[in-house]
Amino acid sequence: MFRAACAPAPWIAWLLGAGELIAAALIPLALVSDIFDGIIARRRGVATELLRRADGWADLAFILSYVGFVLVARGDALEGWWSWIAALAIFQGLATVQDFARYGRGACFHFWSAKLWAVPFYGALFQLTAGYDPWLVGPTLALGFIHLSERVIAVRLIPVWLQDQPHIFAALRTYRAMKAEGRA
Repeated sequence: MFRAACAPAPWIAWLLGAGELIAAALIPLALVSDIFDGIIARRRGVATELLRRADGWADLAFILSYVGFVLVARGDALEGWWSWIAALAIFQGLATVQDFARYGRGACFHFWSAKLWAVPFYGALFQLTAGYDPWLVGPTLALGFIHLSERVIAVRLIPVWLQDQPHIFAALRTYRAMKAEGRA
């Protein structure tokens, strides 16, 4: 829940004139929190559906706040990227609609491609929040399209909701095993 607590940081720093470097410094900590909170919860045996959903809401609060800040305060640094950003946002929206149409909730595969996308994404957020040259925007967008493509294909191929699958091939193996056992 560290990420949810950090969500208002860029806005507060900006409004107080305290410098966005403090808010930017929270971004790597948020990434580490995002990576390890699930690992710790699973190892302690407390990874429940409710905790997983709360983690997703914390992620959403953090990301929406920081992205909103970047768009308002640093939007000029994204000149030339707007059509790609809009396309990725639309793709994300359509993927989410597909998730809910198929499963009645968001997909939760946790593919490696999502983790790979997170690294430059958080890096680009850091660059933009701190006012640095955002050279990570291009790799972030490319990896975003790759991850969403894998997710959309997986949702089309796998009719049951699965979680914690490293990639689409593992998800297909899991689904086939479930089907063979009569659980799908």
